[in-house]
This record gives sequence, C-alpha cells and structure tokens, in this order.
Amino acid sequence: MNKKQPVKTIFLLASLLTLTFGVFFVGTGGQVYGKNIWAGDKTMEELVKKIDKGKVNDDSMNWKQFKNSQVFKQEDGETKECIQKRQDLSNNLADYEILHCFKNSDYGYKN
Repeated sequence: MNKKQPVKTIFLLASLLTLTFGVFFVGTGGQVYGKNIWAGDKTMEELVKKIDKGKVNDDSMNWKQFKNSQVFKQEDGETKECIQKRQDLSNNLADYEILHCFKNSDYGYKN
C-alpha cells in the first residue's frame, strides 16, 4: 500500500488554498472588509454610540463606502475634515478615530 499518495494530495490541496487566499488578499489591497458598521444608522451620533459601547468594531473601515454613506455626508464639515485627515494619515480608518473626531474635531492633525 502506498502511504505517500494521501500526503501528496493534502500538500497539493493546501498549496492551492494558500495560493487562492494570496491572490484574494493581493487583489483586495490587503484589506478584507466585513459588514459596514454604520449600516442601519441614520446619524453619526447613532454610529458613535454603538462604537463607544463596543457594539461595533472595525479597525479597517472601507473609506470609499463610508465617505459616500449618508451618515458621513450629513455630518458637519469640521468632523468630516477630521475624519478625512485621520484616513489620509495612515491610509486606513478605524472606528475609534470616528469616535474621537465626533467628540473633538481637533483630533485630526492640523496643517
């Protein structure tokens, strides 16, 4: 009986899965987005309350989708500018940055 055949099959399967995941990871720019944490919220205040209570968590938010959301669009200019600066700073936006910008729009770096 040849016991090496199952090992080769398992190795081949593992290699294919690794390759598939690698292509997906590179194709998405290294960021895999989950559900939008602002889904169902009508205002930034509602979103901030959920973030503050730990009901939602996302340290790598989809900026393109968030900046086009109603929650972001209807917020005041200072808060939006603060959030934009935080996004630009690290090319990443985390939920806690939205929380801080909402509470204090000076949280963003000033030019």
